[in-house]
Amino acid sequence: MYQNNPKAPKIVSKIPISFQITSKIGRVHLTPASERANAVQEIRKSLEDVNDLLDQMQLVVRELEANTTDRAKYELRVRSYQSDKKQLDSELEKSIKRVREEADRDELLAFDDQMDSHRQEDQLIENTQRLERSSRKLQDAHRIAVETEQIGAEMLSNLSTQRETIGRSRDRLRQSNADLGRANKTVSVMIRRAIQNRLLLLIVIVLLMFMFLYIVYKAI
Repeated sequence: MYQNNPKAPKIVSKIPISFQITSKIGRVHLTPASERANAVQEIRKSLEDVNDLLDQMQLVVRELEANTTDRAKYELRVRSYQSDKKQLDSELEKSIKRVREEADRDELLAFDDQMDSHRQEDQLIENTQRLERSSRKLQDAHRIAVETEQIGAEMLSNLSTQRETIGRSRDRLRQSNADLGRANKTVSVMIRRAIQNRLLLLIVIVLLMFMFLYIVYKAI
């Protein structure tokens, strides 16, 4: 089974959930106020990485043969990791809530400002990535349009060339038909003349025979 998909046991076994992230979440409220937003942002980034890895794991497990012990085992492990990840999300939100409850007004405003700044940065990065993807799609669409236009131009050029070739072939055929017609007429004239010459020759022979017989008759 692993030979069909050797990545399965490797990727499913390297999920970084639990102690490290849990420890970071537990230390959020102990972190200096000026560093809390960065700490929370770092934890969220780790959780996003975990979520991406879980998605990859699901794809790999789906490639395993269905209704087998190995697939059932790894599906169960992935579900367990997903449950752990949800629990970590919940613990992070609880930790943020605790920080808000314990912080004084100035610290809370500073923390909220930092969080808003991080969210704006994330949103800016996401918008930039979306813009880059849209730009690539537009470039691909433009490239396909140019290629299609080139193919169309080549097809039109080929059709024009074929049309010219057909036209020349038609002209040659017409010329051949005309030449054949003239040849037929020439042959017909030649046949008629040959017949006329044979008839004339036959008449001359008959006249000569009569003259020969007449001479013989006179001689007797």
